[in-house]
Amino acid sequence: MSQSELVGVLLAANFFDDKELKEEIIQDFADRIKGKPIEEIREVFGIVNDYTPEEEEEVRRENAWAFE
Repeated sequence: MSQSELVGVLLAANFFDDKELKEEIIQDFADRIKGKPIEEIREVFGIVNDYTPEEEEEVRRENAWAFE
């Protein structure tokens, strides 16, 4: 299933308050990005990095555990 299709199903699951389906879809998204570099994750989700290099370094320092 494509990412855009999954988003549509996630929205429907949320509307119908289907917690099990939401958890399955969220796990699918997590599996798709697990172990990928941040640049690739940004590309997958269309996220633009608007941090300056200094701001990004500060975030990486404050959240070093997430980048291990």
